[in-house]
Amino acid sequence: MAQHASNQPTQVGEIPKPVTAWIWKTFFVLVGITALEFVFVFTMHASTLRNSIFIILTIFKAFFIVGEFMHLKHETKGLIWTILIPMALLIWLLVALITEGSYLGEVIHNAFQ
Repeated sequence: MAQHASNQPTQVGEIPKPVTAWIWKTFFVLVGITALEFVFVFTMHASTLRNSIFIILTIFKAFFIVGEFMHLKHETKGLIWTILIPMALLIWLLVALITEGSYLGEVIHNAFQ
């Protein structure tokens, strides 16, 4: 089943030792992605590129959380694709809306100058 399940036999009445390595790995991956998000957000000037990088990193972090804590990575391929294909279409919609929104913002800004 899950990779973090212990295969070591225990005596009756003995409490098994917790396997926390996968929790720490997940913690450090999420901290790393969050640190990258902070670096991009606070060092780059406001632009569509910065927003796109931030959104991509956030979606990557969300996929990692869903795979680890909701155990999606242990499911069948059909279920995984059933979730990923609509999500990819939503990501495409988000990118299109950001691109169009920044273009519209530039047009309105230039019109009033």
